[in-house]
Amino acid sequence: MGVPWGLLLLSILPICTGSTSGTLVTSCDLCHDGASCLESRERGDSFTNQALSCVCKDGFVGDGLTCYDTKLCSDSSCCSRGYHWSPDRGCVDTDECSLPDSPCTSPQVCQNTPGSFICLEPSSRTRAGPSSQSVQFSCGHTVCPSGMDCISSNGALRCADPCEQYTVLDDDWRSTNNTSFEILRCDQSIDWQGWYRLLLEQTSAHIPERCVGGYKCGTHATMWITEPHPTQSDGIVNRTVCSAFQNNCCWTGTRVIQVKLCYGDYYVYKLVRPNGCSFAYCAEVNRTGPAVLPTPAYFTTTQAPTNITSTTTAGNSTTVEGKVRLANGNGSCSGRVEIFHRGQWGTVCDDAWDLVDAQVVCTQLGCGRVLSAPQMAQFGQGTGPIWLDDVACRGNESKLSECSHRGFGSHDCRHSEDAGVVCEAGSPVRLVNSDNRCSGRVEIFHRGQWGTVCDDAWDLRDANVVCRQLGCGTARSAPSNAAFGPGSGPIWLDDVSCFGHESSITDCRHPGFGVHDCAHFEDASVICEFQRPPPQPSQLICGRDKLQVGLDLDSLTSSGLSPFSGNMAARNCSWVRVSDGVVWFEVEAAAGACGNTLRTNGTHAIYSNRLFFYPMNNTSFDLPVSLPFSCAYPLDTDTSLNVAIGPFLALDGGISSSGAKANASMFLFRNSNYTEPYSGGLVTLPVGSPLYVGVSVEERDPSFAVVLEDCYATHSSNPNGSTQYPLIQNKCPTDRQQVSVVESGSSLRARFTALFFLLQNEYREVYLHCSLSLCDQRSSSCVPPCTRRSYRSVSNSEPLSALTIGPIIWDKSPE
Repeated sequence: MGVPWGLLLLSILPICTGSTSGTLVTSCDLCHDGASCLESRERGDSFTNQALSCVCKDGFVGDGLTCYDTKLCSDSSCCSRGYHWSPDRGCVDTDECSLPDSPCTSPQVCQNTPGSFICLEPSSRTRAGPSSQSVQFSCGHTVCPSGMDCISSNGALRCADPCEQYTVLDDDWRSTNNTSFEILRCDQSIDWQGWYRLLLEQTSAHIPERCVGGYKCGTHATMWITEPHPTQSDGIVNRTVCSAFQNNCCWTGTRVIQVKLCYGDYYVYKLVRPNGCSFAYCAEVNRTGPAVLPTPAYFTTTQAPTNITSTTTAGNSTTVEGKVRLANGNGSCSGRVEIFHRGQWGTVCDDAWDLVDAQVVCTQLGCGRVLSAPQMAQFGQGTGPIWLDDVACRGNESKLSECSHRGFGSHDCRHSEDAGVVCEAGSPVRLVNSDNRCSGRVEIFHRGQWGTVCDDAWDLRDANVVCRQLGCGTARSAPSNAAFGPGSGPIWLDDVSCFGHESSITDCRHPGFGVHDCAHFEDASVICEFQRPPPQPSQLICGRDKLQVGLDLDSLTSSGLSPFSGNMAARNCSWVRVSDGVVWFEVEAAAGACGNTLRTNGTHAIYSNRLFFYPMNNTSFDLPVSLPFSCAYPLDTDTSLNVAIGPFLALDGGISSSGAKANASMFLFRNSNYTEPYSGGLVTLPVGSPLYVGVSVEERDPSFAVVLEDCYATHSSNPNGSTQYPLIQNKCPTDRQQVSVVESGSSLRARFTALFFLLQNEYREVYLHCSLSLCDQRSSSCVPPCTRRSYRSVSNSEPLSALTIGPIIWDKSPE
């Protein structure tokens, strides 16, 4: 079967074939005029068995989608501002931030953007959440104040507030509710200039903060931002944009845009071109409600050009159950831990959260080794459900959901306790060439490459910033002269001077990246308070009388820990025996024993304690490594008596007699709630009307329930005087399309509904009659099963006198 053309429009991937670079495409129409479209069958492509690629022809360079004539462009005349000529690649972005003289003033941090750069103001994180880094823009020889951008006005560039100068983007097709593809939209064809405000039906809208799936918003790949919008209106922030397509929420890479919150609760965006065609920015109505549209100093309205093609709609994208992500951090490898469950993202509580749990997250995300496991919502408080609590990983799991936990949605936490993770791939600093992650040679990740730091002016204040950044506590020392060996590659920093409060070593004062007068024998190092990962128990036995923990001797020794140094919360509770290479610790299953704590959650009693181990050959003060452990015991249980007791009531010699039948009444009601009965006498109803019939019995003993045995219609008030037309027989409806038993056998009232039609095609008065019985609910279920058309009466029912209502006559007038 051929693949629909609409599914092939988006596949654009970088390739390298021999010495010629190009781009994989799904249509040769995407190739530049100076490129050739090549076909290959060597890839196992997920769409087809063949692969197409755009490769620049001889005399041209580029990626195939854009090709440059080497004769015409070698003097950079083809390159736009902020780009320079490369003989191998054509026009490439100039990294202004790597120049010897940084364009930003200290303590601002320079960040390169396509064709330009931005200056970031350092900011600190608080318990209430991370304050987003404010972006500042250059404008000529000056830097715009926070919250302003360099905007063209009457042909001149000046610093201005984007909340006052923006373009209205009011395309209703951008709505996340739009699944129509009569016209396929493409945002790559728009020349995005300046700032934009989104409107849907003249109501303020925003770019979604969630993956909305593909095939919406009038396009194939829907664009959304991965982080929340700003909550302060005094600055401009960066936000990462992903494109959702098929089963991938972040397909073909990301883009970075700028966002500002304006007074009046609306946002403006500095948008960029997406990676390919059939991509479009989505919009949805602001959750805070519509804002009044003010009239800024300069604003215009634009309609995006359209790209008309035939498409085939596919199903919406869905996120995989158990997938994890790191939110609100510095990239995809650091941030607040969130896991996808039952169609919704939720957070993880930091109870018992440690490096072993965090390493499983880093492994699942492909982010390398763990650097730290922050607690107390260091990356800001999440929203929605808290899916996991008391996570306890062994370290060999491939997914976080495979670790031990209390069950999805079971927790005793708030979002102020959201857990976080920092993986090596998400951190711009690392310590290398030692036996642990909290000591070693300092290396900085910059421009895609790791490099070292020179030890000129290197001291404990600088080292403390590195230790805190890595979650390694405080610095013990700041060795110099390549104490952990000389590095290789670039020396990124020199003359570092930190105040001590910075959140990153790159936020400290320095001459600029790559500016130094050092050699690698001067590489700086750091020794932090190293917290070894806790040992993993080889066995945990939760007995009714005691808790037993067994740890492998070899594993403890290889971790540099003394197997016999361990103690529980009470120091006098230590190891009890060694068996088959396992050292055992045990404690009585009782609150307070060896420091045990006891808590209950409504379903279980949970005893918890910790084991503390010390380094081998420890002769001085050192922090122990701790291992928490818990045993949960169900609060509910069951038991049975081992003898059978047969009670009886002795009646010999007594007296007995008979009483009257219970009084019963039957009414016809006006509504299906059975709250408005008709008064006695003649009732006139149109043919086809529903009859709402209710029965009640006067009985003081609630052990009984009334059961509808048989109900039927006649033309006479005498239940035995004329032909009977059954509605209910043997407790069940005779025709389920005409009769419905609403209640029978569950209380001292019964109800049913029947459709009112002619009997023998005659417009005559109709009477309804029912015979009832009382059923003892203590001895059996009194509700008729009615799984078949007939049901035989049970022996524990006591018959009552038949009841009658009527007459009911036909209303022949047309409705």
